[in-house]
Amino acid sequence: MLRSQQEVRLFGQRYQAIFVGLAIAAAVLIILFILDFPRTQGRISAVDALRQVRTDWIGLLIILALLGVTATATAVTVYSYFATKEKLAKIRTTAKAILESLVGGVLTLDTEGGVTIVNRAACQILEIESEPPYPSLAKLSAKHLALGGLIRQALDARQYVQDEDSVFVNSRNESIVLRTSISEQVDEAGERVGIVVLVKDVSRLVAMEGELRRRDRLAAAGTLAAGVAHEIRNPLSALELNLRLLRDEVKSVCTTGGDMEGYFEILFAETRRLNRITSNFLRLSRPEPFPRVRVSVHEAVTQVARLVHREAQEKNISLVLDLAGGNPDALGDSTKIEQVCLNILINAMQAMPTGGVIHITSATGWSDRRKFVHLSFADQGVGIAPENLPRLFDPYFTTRSDGTGLGLANADRIVTDHGGKILVESTVGAGTVVTVCLPVADAEETDGVREQAI
Repeated sequence: MLRSQQEVRLFGQRYQAIFVGLAIAAAVLIILFILDFPRTQGRISAVDALRQVRTDWIGLLIILALLGVTATATAVTVYSYFATKEKLAKIRTTAKAILESLVGGVLTLDTEGGVTIVNRAACQILEIESEPPYPSLAKLSAKHLALGGLIRQALDARQYVQDEDSVFVNSRNESIVLRTSISEQVDEAGERVGIVVLVKDVSRLVAMEGELRRRDRLAAAGTLAAGVAHEIRNPLSALELNLRLLRDEVKSVCTTGGDMEGYFEILFAETRRLNRITSNFLRLSRPEPFPRVRVSVHEAVTQVARLVHREAQEKNISLVLDLAGGNPDALGDSTKIEQVCLNILINAMQAMPTGGVIHITSATGWSDRRKFVHLSFADQGVGIAPENLPRLFDPYFTTRSDGTGLGLANADRIVTDHGGKILVESTVGAGTVVTVCLPVADAEETDGVREQAI
């Protein structure tokens, strides 16, 4: 879109010759009139003035020709001016339509930092005014600190960026990943007149990229886990069998067991623990298919809360359930959903060495045109460091010395297989909120499952 100064410059360059010709014709005409009219004293009438014009017909033709040229030049100039204004208006309308149709946001700023153009997408992404006066650079920087810093670097030091990512929290308390590119804006003479800023909300794209990277790591870990589990499980079974034979042999020889039975119980407990670890390896490497039946999410989490209730009491931890009405159902396997809830509750209790309260709440909401049930587990534990949050669901990643790093990895895989996702928010020293989002089973899906079962 052109400014008024550019419009005038464009018009002047195009019709400069006409203006010059018009000025010369007017000057010559005035001179001829001065030369042709005799100087007289006092006032004379117009009729007398006409009678005093010389009868030189050549001069008269020149005057008439100049009058014609002047009239023609004036008409052409006026017509061209309005035609140019109309073309500029069409160009402005087309340019605005193109800008408004772009998915990404576009801002232009002059060399002084004043915002000159903002399209609709930029207004929605950055949550700024859609009509002039646009916000100043200082106001924009106060709301979007990272973006404002990039713009100032581009204006002051001519340091331009390409696909620079930054994060800000919008008015809906959502973390938005903003991808920014800044380039120089020049006029037709090649002079720098400002900068062009392109912004795009890539939150979903970044999340998908992170999910793909995590799936790749999970696949690699699964391949490793399958080999490890295969190599360990067979010797482990032989070890457990021989331990039982050894215990029976010792019992037959020693009539007084003493501490011997306790030693064997420790050995059996450790072999069972190793068996569970290898089973987790196998589940990680080869996810088992599960029946897609209607499952009550509330019943699943209530059942798990009953299972860990005694252990929670021993650790001085209270479980508070605040489940929404309606008892939403999901399509999947109740055992696997219970396993997810159990892993999350165990992690929450382990993060609260001095006790506290774990709030378990549920709610329903819409995302991507689907209805979800959100099951949240909020603890009052030590929290998770920000640098550890992206790796939370990575296989074998754990911050505990006795952890395997497989519990949350398996939970994430189960929830993903159910068409959901797990969200984590944490503050060091204040606690963690883990939210399991599962799609709600609607009537059509339920009918389809029943038909398959029949």
